[in-house]
Amino acid sequence: MPYAPPKACKCGALVPYGRRCPRCAKAHDKARGTAHQRGYDGDWKRVRAEFIKTNPVCDEPGCGRAAIDADHIVSVREAPHRRLDPTNLRPYCHAHHSERTRRDQGGPRPRG
Repeated sequence: MPYAPPKACKCGALVPYGRRCPRCAKAHDKARGTAHQRGYDGDWKRVRAEFIKTNPVCDEPGCGRAAIDADHIVSVREAPHRRLDPTNLRPYCHAHHSERTRRDQGGPRPRG
């Protein structure tokens, strides 16, 4: 079975295809801050819970799975004032939310 060769990270380490460099991931996680520091606090948890209760199905066409995550349509980075605005949210199952986040943030494609 063919496989993709490892890629060279910016730091020079060889990393298996589709994985994050362990050295750089630690630096990225520190720079990113905690969920609470990024605005996902008690207020967010309450808005999210109410939104999922009123929008229980994933918004991805044809999915039909239970919504577990509330995705910001316009990112919190771009519009921090809309962080708790339910009209700026859409319901996603975890798989579709992860895929959307990966696409928006330019992460590696999942293997499979």
